[in-house]
Amino acid sequence: MRAIEGRADPAVVSLPPDPVIVTGAPRTGVRLLASLLDAHPALASGPDLPILTTMVQQWRQIDGELGANHERHYGVTRAASREAFRAAALKLFAPRLERAGKRRFVVHSFTAAVLLDSFAALFPDARFVLMTRDAVDIARSLMRCHWRDARGEPLPYTRDAAAAARAAAQFTAVAALATPPLAAAGRLMFLAYEALCTDPADAMARLGDFLGEAPPAPRVRAASARLVARSPDNPHPPLRVGPVDSASLSRPRDPGNSAT
Repeated sequence: MRAIEGRADPAVVSLPPDPVIVTGAPRTGVRLLASLLDAHPALASGPDLPILTTMVQQWRQIDGELGANHERHYGVTRAASREAFRAAALKLFAPRLERAGKRRFVVHSFTAAVLLDSFAALFPDARFVLMTRDAVDIARSLMRCHWRDARGEPLPYTRDAAAAARAAAQFTAVAALATPPLAAAGRLMFLAYEALCTDPADAMARLGDFLGEAPPAPRVRAASARLVARSPDNPHPPLRVGPVDSASLSRPRDPGNSAT
């Protein structure tokens, strides 16, 4: 549309590009990687956005149940509906990118791992990084968490080793169902937590190549740690500020400490 009296048309909104989506089971380094990427000059991250997952699920449901009727009776194509949801989601990222002076947002979400196909369909140019970790280590790490449900009760998989192991295995199995198409299209990178800690420079170099960006520095900044760890939901163990190294594999976190 044309600008009116030399001003930009408010209906024309410049949207950021499709995001980088970092996902995986809890305790695989999802928030760690998001904080590393937030320190990159072109990439910005932030707290987990549960509303984003809700929007993706709502779009998929509307498209599957009502998409054909909308086209037939209202002239709203399924492509137009998808683009409306995509634009609404991208607008969530725009203020953070503008404040940081960056151009690409990094979503970090555990639940995105079980909705990979929906996220991939809504964001056709998004790149995905799926974090992995030895299931035994995931279970051990979950046992050190102090997460609680809405009633304030401890989550079962943070109190029982068998439940923690089942949760890790089930989460990984569900995520694996959607990975072959994304991997074949060159849109998915697997990154092992162990590789990130034992050889962070190599891991960041491979990640930079995958994203088409300069390699991120393998160091957690205090500002990024505070930003990414902040959550309105259950409290998370704090991110450790400083360089990523092999000692991170076995060094426990102090639940009473904070990344401030």
